Amino acid sequence: MEARRHFSRLGWAYVIFFLVSAGVQMMAGIAVRLFQDMGLLRLDMDGLMMLSQLSMYGVGFPVFYLLVRRIPAWKMSETGKLGAGKLILWMIFCFGMTYIGNFIGQILMAAAGMLRGSQIENPVDSMVMEMSPWAMFISTVLIAPVMEELMFRKFLVDRTVQYGQKTAVIISGVGFGLFHGNFFQFFYACAIGMVFAYLYSCTGRIRYNIFLHMMINFVGGFLSLLLIQGTAEPQSGLLLGLLLQGLLMFGSMIAAIVMLCVYIGKISLFPAWAEIPERGLAKTILLAPGVIGFLVMSVIMFVMGG
Repeated sequence: MEARRHFSRLGWAYVIFFLVSAGVQMMAGIAVRLFQDMGLLRLDMDGLMMLSQLSMYGVGFPVFYLLVRRIPAWKMSETGKLGAGKLILWMIFCFGMTYIGNFIGQILMAAAGMLRGSQIENPVDSMVMEMSPWAMFISTVLIAPVMEELMFRKFLVDRTVQYGQKTAVIISGVGFGLFHGNFFQFFYACAIGMVFAYLYSCTGRIRYNIFLHMMINFVGGFLSLLLIQGTAEPQSGLLLGLLLQGLLMFGSMIAAIVMLCVYIGKISLFPAWAEIPERGLAKTILLAPGVIGFLVMSVIMFVMGG
């Protein structure tokens, strides 16, 4: 019963974060529309993105923090330190897992579109293409990695790892995937979320996660936007950039697969030390009211996201 209440409180904390963020964003959107109709204000996609970030992390996150800090946590000790060489290997592996997850999402959505008889549009593509590089950099490279690693690794893993490292890794990854609200991003976000959760639960150092997350978003988001927007005027530098990005993509995917084959059998996950419910931990988690609320909210987000 205690485990069910624990996970329910966690689920409700994320539900309230989403509701508060969406509510603030909706009210701000109405105000912006009124000012625009009056000719007093005009926001482009950059402004709308900054408004969304402010709603989530300027208002929603403080509310989330006040809720989650009341939930019992196990402070992760900083037991693992990565040297430059290991950090580079982790970076290559993270890039590879991100690209693999992205390919899976793209292939499955293409197949779903064929079955439906019409192409399924990626809701992120049109939004990203309308953004300026500086807005993309601030949003995805500076803000998002810090806030997401705090919400889905630091705060979440600290409060689930007592039920076993495997449990914390799965919950962190799946929750992070659902957070993105569409199937195009779900698979790579879920995969990299599990990798990040494993790394944090092994080292206790969230700064590694933030750095790696920033690097992934820098290359996959910021640099990709620069290259895409620059292909209208082909230049040798842009073509070289596209070539290098392609080499990074396929090289890191191959490296990630090789590393998985070599190390998957050597991974040792530490067990739970909290009492496991008699009816099983998975059933207890899935039947927790707050978790059900989070899953329902996620389904709504996926439907609205197309």
